[in-house]
Amino acid sequence: MKNILPVIIVSIVMALLIAASKKKPKKDGLGNIILQLPKLYPIVGISVIIGGLGLLIYAFFYANENDQILAIICSLVAMVVGLLLFAKGFISHIKVTDLGLIETTLFGKQKEIKWDEIRDLSFGKVSLELKIISSDKNIKAHMHLVGFQELVSKLEEKTGKTRIQIGIPE
Repeated sequence: MKNILPVIIVSIVMALLIAASKKKPKKDGLGNIILQLPKLYPIVGISVIIGGLGLLIYAFFYANENDQILAIICSLVAMVVGLLLFAKGFISHIKVTDLGLIETTLFGKQKEIKWDEIRDLSFGKVSLELKIISSDKNIKAHMHLVGFQELVSKLEEKTGKTRIQIGIPE
């Protein structure tokens, strides 16, 4: 039973994320589609940060000298990973406009690829990311983005490539 529980939990979480990606995406005031990761990402990020803080408190007040440095390092790693998850889910997004795609990264930087600049599209079956490539930039759209299917439809319309040609599973 111990070995099967993680598989069940991961399967449930993946099913929830894929179901969330099929929901309708947000739209801004101009009618542009805003693709963002499901709320589960920032929630998990905050949870990991809180766990890291708890481990840091444990390290300073309860751990013996031998375990203290390891606990501090693990807590700092957990807090950085939690912060990245939170930022990826809360700050990062892709805006689909009439002119093209604008990606805002987790650091707040923006990249734009116009529809006629798209040179290649590929889908990573392991990473679950759709890579949209121009001559000098690329935008990665994760399959868990809320509204991912609408992005794929728009790319099919604008590039003439089908989801099968791109490598996206049905």
